[in-house]
Amino acid sequence: MTYYPDLSAYAYSESDEPMLNVGWLSRDHDYRRGEAPKGLTKALAKLAKESVNIQRGMHFCELCPSFQVARENTSWNDIFIGSGEIHVTGPRGTTYAAPAMIVHYVDSHSYLPPEDFCNAALQALRHDN
Repeated sequence: MTYYPDLSAYAYSESDEPMLNVGWLSRDHDYRRGEAPKGLTKALAKLAKESVNIQRGMHFCELCPSFQVARENTSWNDIFIGSGEIHVTGPRGTTYAAPAMIVHYVDSHSYLPPEDFCNAALQALRHDN
């Protein structure tokens, strides 16, 4: 998968609206780690269930210790996260684009996305309940 720094301008594919990248991780670049806000993984999984911009190929996690482990992590609780993106808009109107694999990054690799993105994802979950 392509690496993009968090909060850089989205450029993975064409988009009608400006977006910021979140969670486009690579083993060759360090990333922010920490404890995710309560409910974030659940919110991201719900968003990943309705992924957009799904591509033909499949992404395997570069952070996992082996290809076999990475292959097992293309799904999370029966939700396919090996392709597609999560798009979520925050309360200030900023739209974020993240790979669906962000669910795994947060859950298994202690990735801590930027606070505004976390808040946007959690808010999206609250609106759906």
